Amino acid sequence: MKAHVISLGCPKNLCDSEVIMGNLVSLGYTLTPKQKEADVIVINTCSFLKFAREESILTINKAIKAKKKGAKVYIAGCLPKLKNNLALSHKIDGIIDSVDIFNPHTPHVKATNPWTAYVKISEGCNNNCSYCLIPAIRGNLILKETKDILKEVETLAKKGVKEIIFVAQDTTAHKEFIKILERTAKIQGIRWIRIMYTHPAHISVQLIKTIAKEPKICKYIDLPMQHICDKILKKMKRGVSSLYMKRLIKKLRDAIPDIIIRTSFIVGFPGETKSEFKKLVEFIRKTKFERIGVFEYSREEGTPAAKLRGQVPGKVRKERFHELMTLQNQISKELNNQLIGKIFDVLIEKKCKNFCIGRSYMDAPEIDGSVKIYNANLKLGEFVRGKIIKASAYDLVACLT
Repeated sequence: MKAHVISLGCPKNLCDSEVIMGNLVSLGYTLTPKQKEADVIVINTCSFLKFAREESILTINKAIKAKKKGAKVYIAGCLPKLKNNLALSHKIDGIIDSVDIFNPHTPHVKATNPWTAYVKISEGCNNNCSYCLIPAIRGNLILKETKDILKEVETLAKKGVKEIIFVAQDTTAHKEFIKILERTAKIQGIRWIRIMYTHPAHISVQLIKTIAKEPKICKYIDLPMQHICDKILKKMKRGVSSLYMKRLIKKLRDAIPDIIIRTSFIVGFPGETKSEFKKLVEFIRKTKFERIGVFEYSREEGTPAAKLRGQVPGKVRKERFHELMTLQNQISKELNNQLIGKIFDVLIEKKCKNFCIGRSYMDAPEIDGSVKIYNANLKLGEFVRGKIIKASAYDLVACLT
């Protein structure tokens, strides 16, 4: 019997997909990358935003139409947990209600490159941001035991993993996150530790010190800020103020001069005026973040923000999105040009005809840029020293040193 797993959405979902694949293998299935060969197809869905739900439903419908005769289609993840998507139940063969990431004996099948692994340290979220469906979909925060997290990392290291990327709805909500980072840094074979999905309210002075002092922790932090105007932040229920976040950025940059801050902002949130958007633009122009993701506000049924007055028209949201992305393109190009002549460790991930592609500590897989090295015969998963010789807005070119 063959099984095919499709993982949609973020790296947190990918961690669940790895568990799903592990369970299928333990039941005697052979995994296949070819959907038409599969006796069982599992689609791990995403429902965070409207376009993600649309992608999930489209993928399910395609799988149902393309499956071989007698094959069964199951869905997992976020989509089954939304009541308004129960209409799917007559089209599919079943639902995987939950994925047990907390059982240390649950088998995993890695879905990433051999040298990189995502490690999920908690499930659910207690932040209750007004625009977010996650608490409704994933429930309240449940922490994974520290000893189980470290055991997972040790197992991955023995299999050749060099980069550990910690993920969760809010990694910094784990009460022993600093301990996890410090213990992970002592595990032989681990070269990079990357921190994703933090919350500004939970960045402590001790965490900043830990990132600064530990060489294995990438000087990189994923810090979604969402806005900079106090009125909007309050409506979003972010639990932080504009002043707090400006001071936090200064603390990070003072303590860790080479830190790369990846953040995200939502434009067109209910009640966002022209003046407030301009404040956001000027804040980004002045602060010059190394990495930014911009999202148009999505009115999600069931969230408090969906009921707010002052919903911003779609055309305006789109215009604001493009304005911020254009600005960030200019900032990124400026910052990347300043890297020319500097030398970085580069993790090689892809070999092409005349060049290899890798990443520096400044880039998380899939979402950030890359480093190209021409005329070099390098091994996948190898770390090399590269001197930056050319830069664009998002990618770099280096030569070996």
